[in-house]
Amino acid sequence: MKTVSAVRRTKERAQLRQLREEANLTLREVAKLTGVSVPTISRIENGDSPPHIRTALRLAEFFETTVEDLFGGFK
Repeated sequence: MKTVSAVRRTKERAQLRQLREEANLTLREVAKLTGVSVPTISRIENGDSPPHIRTALRLAEFFETTVEDLFGGFK
């Protein structure tokens, strides 16, 4: 059985990856446009590392959403 934190990590990475793929962007393109490194984006998408607040803000702004919607978990 998955823990709550594991479920949240799955949701986070799915949301970020989904937005990136819907925009038809590669990791490298998002990195170049946001200033967030490819390894950092990859770690977030894979659930290996939570985003730093500045990174979360940059990604949310880039994808025209809120940090809560991008990484907020459940409502």
